[in-house]
Amino acid sequence: MQITKLVLDNFSSYEGKTVFDFTVDKNKPIVLIGGLNGAGKTSIFTAIKIALYGPLAFGYTGNNTFYSKKIKGFINDKAFQTQPFSSGISIGIKIKKERETKHYTISRNWSIIDSKIEEEYNIYEGDTPLDYSEKILFESYILSIIPIDLFEFFLFDGEEVGTIFSSDGYNKYVKNALLTMCGIDDFEILQHFCKNYNGKVESEEEIELNERYQDLLECISETEDSINNCADTIITNEQEISSLHTLIEQREAEFVRSGGLPPEEVKKLEENEIKYDKEREHIAREIKSYFEELMPFYIMAESIPQLKQQIKYEEKASIHEYITNMISREFIDNIVSEKTTDDNGISNAIYEAIIKKFEVSNGAYDEMIFDLSKTEMGQILHLADTVTSFDSRELIRKIRKKERLVKKITSIRQKLKNALSEEDAKRYTDEIVDAKHRIEILVLESSQKITEKEELELKIQTLNSDLKTIKEKIRESTQDKHVLDLSSRISQMMERIINDSMVSIRQQLSMKIIENLQQIYRKDNLISIIEISENFKFELFQIQRFTMNELKSLIANIGFKEFIKLIGNKSIEKLCKFFALDSPDDIENKITSCDVDDEIELYKRIDLNTLSKGERQIFILALYWAIIQISGKHIPFVIDTPYARIDANHREEISSKFFPNISSQVVILSTDEEITKDYYKIIKPFIAKEYLLQNNQSENRTTVTDGYFF
Repeated sequence: MQITKLVLDNFSSYEGKTVFDFTVDKNKPIVLIGGLNGAGKTSIFTAIKIALYGPLAFGYTGNNTFYSKKIKGFINDKAFQTQPFSSGISIGIKIKKERETKHYTISRNWSIIDSKIEEEYNIYEGDTPLDYSEKILFESYILSIIPIDLFEFFLFDGEEVGTIFSSDGYNKYVKNALLTMCGIDDFEILQHFCKNYNGKVESEEEIELNERYQDLLECISETEDSINNCADTIITNEQEISSLHTLIEQREAEFVRSGGLPPEEVKKLEENEIKYDKEREHIAREIKSYFEELMPFYIMAESIPQLKQQIKYEEKASIHEYITNMISREFIDNIVSEKTTDDNGISNAIYEAIIKKFEVSNGAYDEMIFDLSKTEMGQILHLADTVTSFDSRELIRKIRKKERLVKKITSIRQKLKNALSEEDAKRYTDEIVDAKHRIEILVLESSQKITEKEELELKIQTLNSDLKTIKEKIRESTQDKHVLDLSSRISQMMERIINDSMVSIRQQLSMKIIENLQQIYRKDNLISIIEISENFKFELFQIQRFTMNELKSLIANIGFKEFIKLIGNKSIEKLCKFFALDSPDDIENKITSCDVDDEIELYKRIDLNTLSKGERQIFILALYWAIIQISGKHIPFVIDTPYARIDANHREEISSKFFPNISSQVVILSTDEEITKDYYKIIKPFIAKEYLLQNNQSENRTTVTDGYFF
C-alpha cells in the first residue's frame, strides 16, 4: 500500500485547499517535508490517521458527538468565517492485490447542520463510489493491512518512540506488529474459533453444558493472562532491579570520582578537624610559652648557676641589711640592762653574735645588681630551675607533632573543600536512596507476584480438569462429534503453525536487527546478539572476554541462576562446547573446579534502558527496519524528528542506508536542524517529492511551497 495524495481543506493551520502529491517510485521512495517547529508537520500525521480510520482514530466506534467535537477542534477558523462552509480531508491510496494495482480515494467532508458538525464519508475506486457493503469490506481490508493500533508503529516520532520501549508493554507492541504484518493473526483467529467450537446444541442440558464450557474457557483465558502478567511483572522487576543495582554502582562510583563524601564521613572528618585543631593549639601555646618565657634563660643557661648564686646572695644581703638597720648596740644594751646591772660585755657579745649570724658570703658579684623583691626572686629562681631541667628533645617532639597535626588538618580541609556541594551531593544520594527504595518495592512486589502466580497455576489446573470433564460430557451429547473432533485437531494444528512460525520469526528478527545495526551503527560492539523470548521480551548481549577466575567470582557473588541470566543462552552453549558437555547441568561445577585461568569469549547482558538515548533510537530504527523486512509488506513509513537524539557520527549512515531502504514509501518530516544541507545532499537522489511548510504565527496559517530549505 502507498499513499498517493493528501488533500487538506481548511484543516488545522492549513487555510483553504492544500494538496500534497505523495507519489514515489522504486528508485525514489522518499517524500521530504520541511518546516520549523509549529509549522504544521504534526497535522499531516493527524490528517492521514483521520482519513484512514475516522472515529476509530480517537477510539470511538461510530460517528458520535465526541468525534464531532474532536473534528471541530481541527477545522481552521477561517472556514467558520466564510460561506459556503467548507472543510475536509481526502487521501489517495494505491493497493496492489495479487497482480493488479487499484487506486482508491477516501474523503471525509464536514458541514454544519443545526450548529453541529456532520461528516460526509465516501470511498472511491478510481472515480466509482463504493456502496455501503463495499465500504464495510474496504474498511475491514484496510484494518487487516494496518490495524489502528499498528498505525502508530508506522508513524515514527523520533522524540517519542523511545518511551514505548522503556515501558513494560513494549513486547506486546512488537509481537502484535509482527503477528499482523506477517499474517499470523489470521491463524490465531482460526485457532480461537476452532478451540471454542462445540458442535450444535439443542437440549437445555446441552445449552447449560455449553455455557459452563464457555465460562470455563473465559476463566482459563483470564487466568492465563493473569499468570502471564505475573510472569511479565516478575521478569520486568528482575530486569529493573538489575538495572537499579547497576545504576547505584554507577552513581556511587561517580559520586566518589566527583569528590563526593558520605554524610557519616563528612561528620567524622569535621570531628577530627576540631580535635586535631584543639591539640595543635595546645601544643602551639606550649611552644610559644617556651619562646617567650624560657628562651632568654635557655640562651644564658651557662650563667644560671651564677645567677642563682647572686640572687641568693642578694636575698641574704637584704636580710643582713634589714637586721643591721633594725637591731643596734643601744637596743641590745637596753634589753640587757633591764635584766641585769652587771653587763660584763654581754650586750656587745650578743650584738656581735647576731650580726655574724646574718653575715653573707660573697655572691657572683660583691654588690647588689638586681635589687629584686621576694616575689620576683622566687619567680626567677623557679624559671632558672625550669631551664636547668628543660629537655630540648621534648620541644623538638612537640614541634614535629604540631607539624603532623597541621598536615592532617590541611588534608581534611582540602577534602572537605574539594567535596561536592551539599546540593550536588544530595542529588547523588537522593538518586541512590530512591533506587534502593525502588528495589525494596520491586522485591516485595515480585514476592507477591510469585505467590499470586503459584496460586493461579493451582487454580488453572483445577479449571482445566473441570474443562476436560465438561468437554467429555459435551462430546457425548453433541450431535456432531466429527466436526468437534475436526475443529479440535485444526485448533491444535493452528497452534503448532503459530508456534513454529513465531520461533522462525524471532530468529529472523534477531538476525535482521543485528545486520541492520551493523549497517547504521559505526561501533562494532553495541549489541552482538539478541535473545527474544516467547512473549517477545528482548535480552541484549555484548561480546565480552572472561577469565575462569572472573567467572568463578561472578558465580560466587551473584549466584548461578543470575549468572546464567547475565551471560545468556549463547554463552551457555559456548561453555558447554568449551568443557565438552552434552548438557549445561554440570557447567557450574566445571567452572568452580577449573584450575587453569583460561580466557573465553562469551556475552554479557545489557539493559536497553542503559544505552544512551541516541543508541536506543538507533536500535529501535534497526528493529523497525527488521520488522518491515521480515513481513515483506509495502506500507508507508512516516517519520517525524528523524534524528532526535542520534549523534552526528551516525546521521550520515542513517541518511544513506536507512531512509532509502526501510520501505517502498518514506515520508520524512524534518526541520532544517535535522535534515541539514549535508544530509539533504545524501538523500537528494532518493527524493521523489519535497515540500516546505511555512507558518504565519500571527495568523496561524501554514503555506506550502515546492522544495526544501536549501
